[in-house]
Amino acid sequence: MKKSKKILLIIFNLGYLVGISLLIWPDILSEVAGLLERFGVHVDFQSNIFVYYYGIVLLVLTALALLFVLVWPIQLPDVPLKQTKDGRLALSNYGISQFIKTQLSGKDLSNIKVTLKNTRRQRKFYIVADSVYKQATVEELPNISYNLTKSLNELLAGVNRLPIKVDIKVNQKSSSKRKVTRVI
Repeated sequence: MKKSKKILLIIFNLGYLVGISLLIWPDILSEVAGLLERFGVHVDFQSNIFVYYYGIVLLVLTALALLFVLVWPIQLPDVPLKQTKDGRLALSNYGISQFIKTQLSGKDLSNIKVTLKNTRRQRKFYIVADSVYKQATVEELPNISYNLTKSLNELLAGVNRLPIKVDIKVNQKSSSKRKVTRVI
């Protein structure tokens, strides 16, 4: 899980912990206000109104989170080619990524990394590769992309006709730190 998702979940859970503790111990706000007045900080609020609006905010956030979870597209593990009563024939995402690597291996590209998003509505392929001759490869990139899209359409010919999007990037810096051997 990414760090940003963890932080968002922690904030969301802390909000629920405060809300549930206010429902269980409603007098805690007046105790906190009394404690702050001992230190010279004057806080003037009504705890019932605060608990009411806090509950409404938590209700709205819960409804939005539920809607977000329901709308988020589901990543499919494979592409079903044929399904009968005898069984199911499917092409896995790993197989598709290996097919893409095989298609691109003769195109003067190395260190090919394929990321794919396979949902019910579309298939997106994100490809990052290195090239020794960047200028020549960048000029050939539209042709390579077209040929790869054509090959993928042929591979998935018997399957439902979902749009296929291919995005190829050459010599892009990756966010991961690769270990490179150093020759002296």
